[in-house]
Amino acid sequence: MRLTLLQLLLPIRQSISSFVVRECLLNNWQDARMLKLAGFAANEFLQGYVTCNTDRLSELACTPFAACSLQGRVIANGWALLLGDAIGLVIHRTTVQTFRDYLAPYLRFSKCTLNGSEDFVYVTRSANATTAELISGWHLVRDIPTAPVETAQVPDASPLINEQLIERRMVLIQQACSGRHLPQMLALQEHGAVDFDKGCYLGQEVVARASFRGAVKRNLAAFAIDEPTAVELGKTYEKADGKGEVVMLGEKQGLWVTRI
Repeated sequence: MRLTLLQLLLPIRQSISSFVVRECLLNNWQDARMLKLAGFAANEFLQGYVTCNTDRLSELACTPFAACSLQGRVIANGWALLLGDAIGLVIHRTTVQTFRDYLAPYLRFSKCTLNGSEDFVYVTRSANATTAELISGWHLVRDIPTAPVETAQVPDASPLINEQLIERRMVLIQQACSGRHLPQMLALQEHGAVDFDKGCYLGQEVVARASFRGAVKRNLAAFAIDEPTAVELGKTYEKADGKGEVVMLGEKQGLWVTRI
């Protein structure tokens, strides 16, 4: 019986998959998902809908970005990177549908497509030819073989990454906080997510005006969690030394948007 090319390649793919897990100490970042934007001039299309400069996207490093409403409020954010045949967009799993709905009206008139399903995001502590730098100490694995990686066998890096993001004052917006804050209120410009010199994008006028006129009256700050049961994402949390709207939660501390 003659074997098809796919049958011959499958054991090879499975071997590569096992090698990636074993040698790269693969972790599954279960809080995140990756969407892939592909098609003619995908880079130019995306330029009009995110705050970063898509001309500077790379395969070697993940670029922070945000997508804003017409009112300049962040509806989703994360990291973008170049893949072999697409642009990868890593966002929180709870904002996937919101981000799809955000782009849908504009994709109809473009030659680009957003993949119908989202991919799991795999990260590792060590860099190699298949990874892109995500944040300090973490690298995103760009190329996972077609043969599936058993997610149950791969550690979940979500708690570790979440705590590190909070320590670095880096927000990854969840659905409970979507559409409520300007990028500057989330300190996204401090991490290179906002390019004030690029062309127009949705919400750009509001974002730029707030920055140049000094109209941002709220800022991101860390706070200690005194009563874990009283803290809820997207809600106001009040303490003796201040209050703010919670946008990130960790074990002992969180991030909130509070008045300057």
